[in-house]
Amino acid sequence: MSSSTSSSEAIGAAIAAPGRATRIALVLLLVLGGVEVLTRLKLVRMSKEFEQFRSYPRLATELAHRSGLRLAIVGASIAHEDIDTALLADRLRATTRLPAHTEAFSADHSYVNTWYFMLNHYFWQPGNRVDLVVVPFVGPSLYDKNEIEIGRLARFFTSVEDWPEVLGTDLATTAERADFLLSNFWASWGARERMQELVFTRLFPNYKAYAREQQNLFLAQQFANPRRARKARSLVALERLLRTAREHATPLCFVVFPTQRADWNQQPYAEPRRLIEASGVPYVDLRGGADVDTSIFADLVHMNLDGRTLYTGLLADALAPVLGPGSSEAGTAFAAGGAGG
Repeated sequence: MSSSTSSSEAIGAAIAAPGRATRIALVLLLVLGGVEVLTRLKLVRMSKEFEQFRSYPRLATELAHRSGLRLAIVGASIAHEDIDTALLADRLRATTRLPAHTEAFSADHSYVNTWYFMLNHYFWQPGNRVDLVVVPFVGPSLYDKNEIEIGRLARFFTSVEDWPEVLGTDLATTAERADFLLSNFWASWGARERMQELVFTRLFPNYKAYAREQQNLFLAQQFANPRRARKARSLVALERLLRTAREHATPLCFVVFPTQRADWNQQPYAEPRRLIEASGVPYVDLRGGADVDTSIFADLVHMNLDGRTLYTGLLADALAPVLGPGSSEAGTAFAAGGAGG
């Protein structure tokens, strides 16, 4: 009797076990599904950055269809923090006596890899032609092997046609490639970093300032390493951008901006400058020297309102000579133009 009861209980437990495992799996799937739906329908729309990215296809098309000079500014956060697009258009309009229109397409903490896919996604693939793409940069932005924000690249700046190139050229490890593929199908995975930032910002009002200061400290420690400073870095992604822009007849201009980082301000950028100028692309250096007025900066990298106004004027002055009244085709003039500064 006892033996029979034990056997029955064991058999019942064995039968019930898969049922419990199935229920647990179903609960997990429901939770993950709920998080995915919440991310797609609610959280993604709460992110100002993601909403900004969603507007870029429309802005690129509108810019391409304007008359006069059409300038797209493509880069990291300095593209919108250090450049006043309305003021730049006004200054160019006044100096060139031509209608001028400018629009910024920026992604915080992005590098040349991401800028290439932004240009491809918003301008080259849809055939949106502009007269000039200004690429402002600081620090190591033009070099390879910077840390790419993979989820953002997957969800906003690439399509299925780009996968072979992304997986073969831009992502070096199996983990990065898996992250990219997961991010394409799973919005909550791809948006996890921005969702975390969004939640923290809502809970802690000073979180963005804290995160920016942490980033500044991380960069200072990273580039204080003498072994890293001596290490040669490749420029494959920059070469690809220059080559593809030439294939699409897209005029470019690279512009170095100053920061409060002495190592960045003193960096000669000899290799990327050589590569850029050898491609017939203008290269403008707005740093002017090692010393900068710290009062025009909001942090180590980004300018405040005074700095933005000052350097937007300097940028307009640097661009005006090749976007003058005599250039009915601004793109042709820039393609033939020389480097500044």
